[in-house]
Amino acid sequence: MAEEETPRSVGDLTRDKVNEELQHMNELFSKFKDNSELDTVHTNRLLQVLQVFGKNPSQMECNKRVEALKGNEIFELTLEDFIKILDEPWTSINNNRNIIHKAFDKFDHEKDGYIDIEKFREIMRTLGEPLSDEEIDDFIQLGVNEQHKKLDIKHLLNELLGKEE
Repeated sequence: MAEEETPRSVGDLTRDKVNEELQHMNELFSKFKDNSELDTVHTNRLLQVLQVFGKNPSQMECNKRVEALKGNEIFELTLEDFIKILDEPWTSINNNRNIIHKAFDKFDHEKDGYIDIEKFREIMRTLGEPLSDEEIDDFIQLGVNEQHKKLDIKHLLNELLGKEE
C-alpha cells in the first residue's frame, strides 16, 4: 500500500508564502548592506531601499525620518526595523488614476485634456518637491503631443500607470 501524502493545511500554505516573501525581502534588503558581515543597512540608504520595495516617499520626508532615527541613536536598520518603516503610511505611492487625473486637470486651463508644456515645467519646478530639468523632460517625453505642443493628460497617465481598463 502506497503511503498517502498528508494534505497540507491552509496555515502551512500561508506560512510557506510568508516565508517565501520574507526570503525575497531579505535578498533585496541585503543588496544595500555596507558590510556583508552585518545584517543591517545604514539609515542614509533608507530612500534607496524604500524605492526598491516600490515605495516613493519624497526626499524631504525620508530625510526627516532618517533624522528622527538618528535622534534616537539608530544608525543601522535591520530587516525587521525596515519592515516596520515600510508599513508606515508616508512611504506609500499614490497611484490612484482619478486623483492624479484631477490634479493634472487643475492645470488644464482650456479644459481640453492638455497642459501647456511651459506651464507644466513651471508647475513641476515650484509645487511640492521640485523636479530636476531632466526629470521634467522625462515626464514631458511621456505625455507630449507634438501636434498641439502640449501634454496629453490621458496619454501621460497611461504611460505612468498603464492603460486604463
